[in-house]
Amino acid sequence: MRKNFKFIFVLSIIILIAYMYIAVDSAQRKSDEESYKILSDAIIRSAVQCYAIEGFYPPDIEYLENNYGLLVDHNKYFVSYSVFASNIIPEVQVFLKNQNQ
Repeated sequence: MRKNFKFIFVLSIIILIAYMYIAVDSAQRKSDEESYKILSDAIIRSAVQCYAIEGFYPPDIEYLENNYGLLVDHNKYFVSYSVFASNIIPEVQVFLKNQNQ
């Protein structure tokens, strides 16, 4: 009887730890998705603000970082910023870099 209780106790602790790990991992993924969306929106907002103030869309992300206070974590994200013309809104794509490397 006592041996069964120990086994059930240890098994329940292992299950609880596994559940906590899965919950933390899921929360981390949701946080990464949310910060990805926030960064995409911030880049577009900064580009539109630049267009409203200066009359042209910025030529690159560095221009937004230097002149409009945009902060991009280049270690975490890869940003594709493609400008067709100075009066057409740029195409912005944000990619999360692989953190396992």
